[in-house]
Amino acid sequence: MSDAAGEAAEATTLEEMADRLDRMQAKNHALAQALNRASQELGKAKSQLVQLAQPPKTFATVVKVDQVMVDDDGVQHASAEVINGPRRMIVPVSPTVNAARLTCGQTVLLNESLVLVERRETPFTGVVRVVEDPLDAARLIVRDQSGTLTAVRRASSLVSHPVKKGDRVLVDHNNLIALETLPAEDDADLVLEETPDVTFDDIGGLADEIERIRDAVQLPFRHRALFRRYDLRPPKGVLLYGPPGNGKTMIAKAVAHSLSDATPGVSGVFLSVKGPELLNKYVGESERLIRLIFARARERAADGRPVIVFIDEMDSLLRTRGSGVSSDVETTIVPQFLAELDGVESLDNVIVIGASNRVDMIDPAVLRPGRLDVKIRIDRPDAEQAASILRHYVTADLPLAPSLDVIALTDLVIRDAFARDDHRHVCDVRRRDGGWDAVYFADVISGATLKNIVDRAKTRAVKASIETGSDVALDAAIFGRAVDEEFHETADAIANTDPGQWARITGLDRGQVVEIRPVVA
Repeated sequence: MSDAAGEAAEATTLEEMADRLDRMQAKNHALAQALNRASQELGKAKSQLVQLAQPPKTFATVVKVDQVMVDDDGVQHASAEVINGPRRMIVPVSPTVNAARLTCGQTVLLNESLVLVERRETPFTGVVRVVEDPLDAARLIVRDQSGTLTAVRRASSLVSHPVKKGDRVLVDHNNLIALETLPAEDDADLVLEETPDVTFDDIGGLADEIERIRDAVQLPFRHRALFRRYDLRPPKGVLLYGPPGNGKTMIAKAVAHSLSDATPGVSGVFLSVKGPELLNKYVGESERLIRLIFARARERAADGRPVIVFIDEMDSLLRTRGSGVSSDVETTIVPQFLAELDGVESLDNVIVIGASNRVDMIDPAVLRPGRLDVKIRIDRPDAEQAASILRHYVTADLPLAPSLDVIALTDLVIRDAFARDDHRHVCDVRRRDGGWDAVYFADVISGATLKNIVDRAKTRAVKASIETGSDVALDAAIFGRAVDEEFHETADAIANTDPGQWARITGLDRGQVVEIRPVVA
């Protein structure tokens, strides 16, 4: 029995030892894994320390390769001229960099010992300059917005690239190297180009003025052979002047539309110049924009299309030089405009039409014969002309009162608006000689005023139709209220204006008015 018990005890001891051995092996395995992970983390930390301990590299721009030679052992020894901020240096080129592939304008990296160790791409940011003179294959003269000229080196990519005056180039931040050419500046924000759908039939009350402008503009295009036969050149420009709101812009658009009929299959082009956006505080910038506009007109007219260059509010752009009224920027803008109008480059198929409320402020050189040859005053409509204008907006297809037709209704409106009695008395004005004159609504009515009256009446009819649920007819009462509203609004506006300026713009007494006395509460 004792032997059996001893054997059992010995077997138990062996099992316990085996279990302990398994547990120890597991612990050793886990410890080995932990040591392995710790070794890996330690390696990463060492790598990070090495990376963090590396000295910084400096960006520089290559000017040219200075020299390259290979020693007896076949090792390259090269140096390059670079620009590093304000410093211009000659630095050694690392043997790992192929010096033959370094180009002017390229970005490179320098190590802490100022050795060129890496090539980078040509920079795509910098300052924008305009080419004033492409000197030669190596240099350009460029100007900034203030007009200051600088000579810069061409980057390698521009040595064989055609660069002409007026092109825009990207220059490095040190203003020493022209890196690349940029697309031409878009002038779409300066000129509105359209093919107008306004015809002379859409304009009422200006039959004589339309006839004059047709003779001046349409005849040269419709009868080119006769003009050549009589050695007669078409006018370069037309000036439409007079009080605001009487159809000057509409006439210009109708001219462009009518010229389409002169050249079958070819549509006329209407370029409306945004005058105030041409004014720029930088020297030479406004003149450049004027050149762009005329270049665009010549381009559109090259295929025989008639082109109208319309300059609204011409007095704001081509003001009399030396007047002292403005910053005198016109001392350079006016000569540039005249140079484009009279220059050696032909303006065939191009007609300039200007519109102004203040013709007295336009430089006399612009108005002389040979430039704006035709001058047409677009005046305020009289009662007959006003009736013609109204009939363009009040038509038989509108819901009119049964007792009224178009002619009867417009006649009622005209009699009311053009009445010269107390209920249409706008104000009194005092002249420089001390005399007083009465101003009635009829004296200040324009084509735009008449359209406003019709729109007010139509709006009131629409609102009434919404309230009642059925169409409300346009009648004398609705139009009477519209005339009243427009009259009172006009009177309020006149009472709060400068007398002299108001008289000049409206064309009353040629600016002799010195005081306005309102008579409408």
